[in-house]
Amino acid sequence: MTRAELYSDIAEQSVLGGLLLNNEALDHVGELRPEHFFSPRNRQAYREVLRLIGEGAAADVLTVFDRLGAQSAELLIYLNALSRNTPGVANIGHYADMVRDRAQRRGVLALASELSDRAHTSIGEPISSLIDYGQGELEKLSASRGRIEPEHVADGLQSFLDEMKRQAAGVLPKAISTGFADLDRRLSGGMRRGELIVIAARPKMGKTAFAMSVVNYVATHGQALFLSMEMPKRQLLQRQIASLGRVDLRYLLQADTIPADDSGNAIWLAISTGLQRLRTLSLWIDDQGGLSLFDVRTKARSTKRRHGLDVLVIDYLQLMSGEGDNRNAQIEGITRGLKALAKELDIAIVLLSQLNRQLESRADKRPMPSDLRDSGAIEQDCDAALFLYRDEVYHADTLARGIAEINVGLIRQGEPGRVRLAYVGAQTRFSSLASTELPATPDVMPAPRKTRGFE
Repeated sequence: MTRAELYSDIAEQSVLGGLLLNNEALDHVGELRPEHFFSPRNRQAYREVLRLIGEGAAADVLTVFDRLGAQSAELLIYLNALSRNTPGVANIGHYADMVRDRAQRRGVLALASELSDRAHTSIGEPISSLIDYGQGELEKLSASRGRIEPEHVADGLQSFLDEMKRQAAGVLPKAISTGFADLDRRLSGGMRRGELIVIAARPKMGKTAFAMSVVNYVATHGQALFLSMEMPKRQLLQRQIASLGRVDLRYLLQADTIPADDSGNAIWLAISTGLQRLRTLSLWIDDQGGLSLFDVRTKARSTKRRHGLDVLVIDYLQLMSGEGDNRNAQIEGITRGLKALAKELDIAIVLLSQLNRQLESRADKRPMPSDLRDSGAIEQDCDAALFLYRDEVYHADTLARGIAEINVGLIRQGEPGRVRLAYVGAQTRFSSLASTELPATPDVMPAPRKTRGFE
């Protein structure tokens, strides 16, 4: 690529001349920034045009010249020539695109040179750091795109109605079912593409088992990716076979304890059933630890490209690595990035999360949104937050043994509330119960009453 192809002085001048003729043409240049201009004087002139228009003042030859604080007659002649030689503003959007395009090309070449230098001088450092840096810089360059213009509220009505008709006819199922009918009703039909759904609980509540139950159902009808930073793939497969085959996990952990009689044959048959069901799932599992947002994006995009992808599950948030001055800032960057990824890939992302230890000091240990650990950004970025609670974890004599409460504590499109599911701990399996819906758990707990047992 020649130097002349790296910038277009004519395009830069046409943008400036058009704006000097008609300040309202700014609406058609998109997200064009001063740093996109190659010529220093064009860059300075555009910056002053933006400032004047932003202040509500007129940006013309004289006001821009005055703002530049220049006494050079040459500059005044240059600005005057821009306004006189520009025929109009009809094509200003096209010229702005040309300026942006050249700026991005210069940026790509500069980044390639920088990465080349770093690759030679950073021997001994993890290559993943260099790749992550390059990915981040490329994303900054790609963000320099044209402005998406607002549409009138009526413009999209027909396509919206057409979509509703296709949904009503069953042609276009919008929501992705969790496999639990009562929970789907709370979620207004299930999980939706572009959404970030958080599943939060204290340790030992079964959040991984619950997420696996959901992903097993999704993978029978679509494609799912499970990223596990807590459990190795072998343990996940053992749990999968136990759940799908309805066999006690202990037999998969210690095969030598399987009896050598008819009961043992039944156990082997159940294991075989679990294996066969597992083979039919469109499910991909990855057990790399300490994933960064870059890692997650890379794995999700690759799976989407090669196999298709409907639901991504990440186990769990607090094990991810992030960038920022403190952990709250890191978590904020991760959740914001995951929400953007869900929209970009048109998938639902299920993010598992730990809860604060403080809830252990409460009499009623049912979790609430305020118990989310590390950052309020989790609440802000998620479209729904599901909180798991099993009373038997805290009370051995509870009447609710084998029962799990799923509290939909936060939801953008739906009604908060609780449902109950059966939990078979020996098989790490969740299943539906009849008449399970309960009122939402309040965020401010009432004073505990002096009663025993489960209410």
